[in-house]
Amino acid sequence: MKKKKAKQDYEGLFFKKASITTRSGKAVYIRKEFHDRIIRIVQNIGYNEVSLFSYIDNVLEHHFNTYQDDITELYRKRRPEDIF
Repeated sequence: MKKKKAKQDYEGLFFKKASITTRSGKAVYIRKEFHDRIIRIVQNIGYNEVSLFSYIDNVLEHHFNTYQDDITELYRKRRPEDIF
């Protein structure tokens, strides 16, 4: 039962449209193998209804929310101001 919940959580977290548009973002390069894999994930799990941008934006948002304290601690070792 736990795996079913995890699958639902994954879809709920990462397969939603981003709240901002790609025009307000910046271009970034990723490995071809990651790009190819992410495209396949978005096309199959997201039924082509969620953009590559939205998926990556959701993954990064989750990463920052999950590791905010760790990132802040490491960041403050080099700079006194807050990153978040």
